[in-house]
Amino acid sequence: MASRTKGLQIISYSGPQSPLGTKTRRFLAASVANTPIPPIPDPPYRFNAMDEVVDRQSSALAVETNNSSQSSDHSGLKKSLDALEAQTQLLRQNLLAQNQERKATGETYARHYNAYNTWFDTEQARLSAEDSTYTAIPSLPITVAKVTLFLNYEMTRPQKRKRADGSQSTSTCGHEHAKQVVSALEQYRSNHAHDYRHISEAQVNLRTDSRIRSMEASFKANEPERIKKAHALKAVGTRADTYTDTQLSSLATSGFESEGPTVIWRTMRDRAMLLTSSSTAFRGDSSRSLLWSDMYCYDVPMNAKGRGEKVRALTLIADSSKVNTTGRMDEHGAFRHLCVELCPIGAIGLLFFAHFHVVHSPVPDFSIDFDNPDYGEYGLQEGNAVCK
Repeated sequence: MASRTKGLQIISYSGPQSPLGTKTRRFLAASVANTPIPPIPDPPYRFNAMDEVVDRQSSALAVETNNSSQSSDHSGLKKSLDALEAQTQLLRQNLLAQNQERKATGETYARHYNAYNTWFDTEQARLSAEDSTYTAIPSLPITVAKVTLFLNYEMTRPQKRKRADGSQSTSTCGHEHAKQVVSALEQYRSNHAHDYRHISEAQVNLRTDSRIRSMEASFKANEPERIKKAHALKAVGTRADTYTDTQLSSLATSGFESEGPTVIWRTMRDRAMLLTSSSTAFRGDSSRSLLWSDMYCYDVPMNAKGRGEKVRALTLIADSSKVNTTGRMDEHGAFRHLCVELCPIGAIGLLFFAHFHVVHSPVPDFSIDFDNPDYGEYGLQEGNAVCK
């Protein structure tokens, strides 16, 4: 059987169109002809958020405008943050100043800070005068290196006090003084560290550096020898610092012509304090805090007068003073003086006489209240208060 092959059919679009097809073709042709063709920008170009073609100049202008806006916002924010930082730092410094006004720390720290500034500026001026090529270093900000040099000076300089004869003291500064100096300068450095953020040395805590720790350790190691030398110098200078017998007698008898009960009592009180302090190792504040229960009599053996001879002494107890902050019980004794006007025991007796027979104070009750829980096994004795 012969095979039959189907020929290819070629479709021609040139033939007649239906009425609907003809209208569609005419509509599309008219739409394309009436749509304006946008100009092609110079490359490179980009599309914005609205799918619009933006040329190079418009793109650069938009980027510059955006960057300028961001820079302006950043500058304003930085200015506000700096103002906030300055305000809070000032608030902190004011609070610290108020807290220091309630105690003597602020005044003491200010003295050490002023001494540091004065010494450092003077030292830099000296170095500049010796070497014309040397550039003076300012005392601020406070850094470890500057404080180390100042401590080295403090270790060897004499104390800033004079004896009664006007001569300069030769005693040097001790370990507690060095600790106070470091604490004072560290407080100032910490309080003003925000002013020197660009200086890394000003941000270092003084006591974290080995140089400052070594200086404090050296002060501590030298303390026993320094105290020994200070006591020797004090013993030599004490003979020149005390009143002569003539001066002391004049002071002790200057109030005998007082008039009026109250004035007489105050004169006897001041005289008793003066002679007690000059006859014993008592400071003025220690004699003011004496209670009647802190005084008693004791027979002291005096073999120089003869075997078994005893001399009665007035003994004073002190458990709190500037040189005794640990509550140690110290006993101080006083004997009757050959000169009546210089006798501390007679001065205390005249004070009691003025208390009871001049101002006519009532005789206190010396009975002891052991039921008061605040006074423990020794009890409360109300009569002690009248001797102050």
